[in-house]
Amino acid sequence: MRKLYVALTVAIVALTALIAAGVYANVFTGPGDYVVTPAVPPEETPGAVATDAPAISWWDLPLWVQVASLIDALLILVGLLKLVPFALGRIENVLDNRNRLRIFSYVQSNPGCTPAEITARQHMANGTVKYHVQMLEAEGMIVLRRMGKFTRLFKSASGSDLEKAAVTYMRNETSRNLLQAIMERPGITNSSLAEQFQLDKSSIHWHIERFLKDRMIRFEQDGKYKRYFVSEEAKNVLTKSMTAL
Repeated sequence: MRKLYVALTVAIVALTALIAAGVYANVFTGPGDYVVTPAVPPEETPGAVATDAPAISWWDLPLWVQVASLIDALLILVGLLKLVPFALGRIENVLDNRNRLRIFSYVQSNPGCTPAEITARQHMANGTVKYHVQMLEAEGMIVLRRMGKFTRLFKSASGSDLEKAAVTYMRNETSRNLLQAIMERPGITNSSLAEQFQLDKSSIHWHIERFLKDRMIRFEQDGKYKRYFVSEEAKNVLTKSMTAL
């Protein structure tokens, strides 16, 4: 396959160069292949006006140039037609490996998972998971996102960054409970969340800062209190993620 593409490339380049040479020769030479040049440069001739070479159409070119250009276009078309199945074949080949297919299928079913989770759930060695994750990322099958202290995996084109963040939070029980409480009780405070879930205020603060950074929520200052609301852009995304659980 590689030899075929090399041969096609060489043929296309050679024909293109040949066509270009023919076009330039046709423009700058006259009948009998004589090169016509002025005896005196135009700028030194009083009243002379310099003009560009006359434009010519494809039909005015010599027959051999026309034929060569048609062959060139045909070769380019053949190359493109050969390239499409080759590209599709590469995607199929990436998933030919059984472990790689298992990892890809797991990521597809569990967006936002981590390599450590795959290692544990799929009973694979860390090195094996790391290698196949790198291969899948290199081929554009998955994308990696650094979220907090974890690297999370998603299928390529699986949604916006907001959707990826929402899916990730839904995978964590504490994050999911806090976001659901903020949705159900708009304007809730840090203290109320800490009391409802019996968590330290510092722990609530840590989660809240992450939600704010990822545009999951917003706050309104009310005296010395901050009241939290789900952001408008995250409402539909969070509702969809919660419904999918």
